[in-house]
Amino acid sequence: MAYRKSGETRERILKAAARLFSERGYYETGIGDIAREAGIGRASFYYHFTDKEKAARAVFDTYVEGIYAAAERVVPKSDANASAEELRRPLLLSVFVEYILLFRFIALNKATHAVYYDLVNFADYDRENIDRLKRTTFKDTVFLASLYGRRLTEAELVAFIVTTNAAAKSIFKAVSTGILDFDLYEASDYFFRHAVLPDIPIPEPEYRNLLIQAFSLCESVDLS
Repeated sequence: MAYRKSGETRERILKAAARLFSERGYYETGIGDIAREAGIGRASFYYHFTDKEKAARAVFDTYVEGIYAAAERVVPKSDANASAEELRRPLLLSVFVEYILLFRFIALNKATHAVYYDLVNFADYDRENIDRLKRTTFKDTVFLASLYGRRLTEAELVAFIVTTNAAAKSIFKAVSTGILDFDLYEASDYFFRHAVLPDIPIPEPEYRNLLIQAFSLCESVDLS
């Protein structure tokens, strides 16, 4: 029972933090504000999180977990006996869906701005962080590129990780501040063409079809 209550309190903290970060911004929100919004004392906040940044990262991680779970639900599964040629479309479709949901629910979400733009920078990561990303977010990158005839070296994979991160942040921060007049579709299309397609050379008709399909699948996703 105590464990369940503790879990419920943590969830209240995360929801309160997400609301306040969205309304006021990360830097204008204090731990006391989050505690009051969650209906708890500061001591209860510190029982779950050592500081505000840890809470912000937990909010960020909650959205990321929801994005990957949603992508698994909405993207059609590949046939177990599918050929390499048949595998590439659903695999790439999954990548597109994950990125679109990441842009929609993280890059353009004020609740996660501080973590996404200020506290997570792949270019500053150490080897352990890069290795974790290669096992998780970018686990299919080398295989996917190979399905389109592009062989990525180890160094090229690391370069892909840090440059896609930089490109996404630059494009969507410009959109969120209003200096770039792109909607989500236009910004995503620009990102894919300039950050992904140079390393994964997808034929134009296939790319266009998959992008439209990915956006259609994302329409039904709600992480609230």
